[in-house]
Amino acid sequence: MEKAIITSKERITEGGCNACGFVKCITYTIHFEDGRSAALDALDLPSLVRTIAIKNGWREWVEIIGIGEERVHLVKNSQVVSMDETAHEICYKKEWRRIESPKQFEDTKRLFEQVNEILETIFDVEGYLIKLRKKKCLCN
Repeated sequence: MEKAIITSKERITEGGCNACGFVKCITYTIHFEDGRSAALDALDLPSLVRTIAIKNGWREWVEIIGIGEERVHLVKNSQVVSMDETAHEICYKKEWRRIESPKQFEDTKRLFEQVNEILETIFDVEGYLIKLRKKKCLCN
């Protein structure tokens, strides 16, 4: 099982106008054993699954399905994984396999378990031992 470490940086910045107060901004980066790193959109299921799948040779393909509507697929060779998202859930589908899951988890251990289940069941990618490092606060 490969290992990955997620680091985060917390920044406190001004909101941009006189009426706005300070805003907390957290960025996450995943670091792999092979020395590669990637920024995560958020610490959530879709960001982790997509980032690890892309690291393992999958590529994004966006299908336009209507005006202002699109569906994202991940493709590798002749395999296609479709993803259907709602505000709080995501469904991964490949052939007859299907997994529905919440996007956010309060417990990071449960999040990492669900990421591995999707990677192994849908993408045929061996799971990762993922650890989260403590946040660093960078104040402006």
